[in-house]
Amino acid sequence: MERTDNGNVFRCGSGWIVATAALLLLLLPAGRLSAADGGGSGGREPGYRITEVAVAVPDVTLTGTDGRPVPLRSVLGDDRPVMLQFIFTTCPTICPLLTGIAARVREDLGKDREKIRAVSITIDPEHDTPAVLREYAANFDADPDWMFLTGRLPDVVAVQRAFGSYLGNKMNHPPYTFLRRSPRDPWVRVDGIVHADVVEREARKLLVAQ
Repeated sequence: MERTDNGNVFRCGSGWIVATAALLLLLLPAGRLSAADGGGSGGREPGYRITEVAVAVPDVTLTGTDGRPVPLRSVLGDDRPVMLQFIFTTCPTICPLLTGIAARVREDLGKDREKIRAVSITIDPEHDTPAVLREYAANFDADPDWMFLTGRLPDVVAVQRAFGSYLGNKMNHPPYTFLRRSPRDPWVRVDGIVHADVVEREARKLLVAQ
């Protein structure tokens, strides 16, 4: 059992994670729960940051929950919009919240979620096998267009570095959600644990002119 600084209890690898994440996402007003300091930018709500970042996706092959190889450039290289997060299944704090945000966004998008590919990449591939990720995905009712990927540790680290998310310690990784309309567009990075409405607003922008 682990505790956050404010005393909320998170039980790794159980339904308590999903329940806690869902409760927080339902009760908190938009933009108020955040790991980012300071105000927003560009007139946005305070408590989180949204920035554009350039990413050179490395030429690596990861592994899906079915055990099949997944060339990452191929997954991210077509014209389909993408929402991407880094997580790991035994994370006691921000990972279930990040995944809960993605789940809520995809639920609220309705049929439009089929137009956006979601990708969750574990940063603990030595523990998070395809079978472990498959169970984790099921806990969040992941739909078929939501990919959970593992792979060789050096490959996963290379992907984290490309997205500016590698801090050398899985317990210290930043709470980022990345969104991108097409390979010709920059990635939009949402920095913080925010209400799902914030990410949904950014996700819906990806559907414009699709």
